[in-house]
Amino acid sequence: MEKGVVNVAALQGGWAAWQHAGYPVEGKRVPTVTAVEEMPVLGNADAPVTILEFSDYQCPYCRQYVRQTLPKILATYVETGQVRYLFKDFPLESHPNAQKAAEAARCAGVQGAYWAMHGRLFDAQREWAQRGQEEALEKFVRYAEELGLDATSFRDCLESGESGEQIRQDLWEGQQAGVRGTPSFLINGQLLAGAYPFETFQQMIEAELQQSP
Repeated sequence: MEKGVVNVAALQGGWAAWQHAGYPVEGKRVPTVTAVEEMPVLGNADAPVTILEFSDYQCPYCRQYVRQTLPKILATYVETGQVRYLFKDFPLESHPNAQKAAEAARCAGVQGAYWAMHGRLFDAQREWAQRGQEEALEKFVRYAEELGLDATSFRDCLESGESGEQIRQDLWEGQQAGVRGTPSFLINGQLLAGAYPFETFQQMIEAELQQSP
């Protein structure tokens, strides 16, 4: 596979915001600056391939990816120790509930349920995505209750906005890496923008594995 940035045509919505300006040049690998310990992580810390996902909980293409492609990546590469998978928030301004959804996942993470809430938010996206912000917040609290979390502590966390700075940091890092829409990925530093099928990720991952010691 040719090395470098994978460019895609723009579609409407979600990752559709792909733009050429400001993207890394072909062949350039893009570093990120946040410590791994501060990020939601799955897989072996010593895996030869790292996938960094930038995503928006209100983005329908992100939901498509989570439901159709991510399970195959997890089963084939993460659970076998070949890929370490990291997640960053990239809520788009066009999605008014995406910021609070990202905060909901992080507030659930305070109680040890980040990934459970992560999945719940995408599974139930059509329930809350088009609601008013207060109604969406109530949905998030209900999901916390369904996951067995302390709903009062969860609501306090969510209403405080205490995780907002972490999310803004994620946004800044994504922008520095050339992310313009969701979902976008850095695969060992190579930018891939779009909700591609598993086979596209497989091709890039296998190319990286062949280069690993």
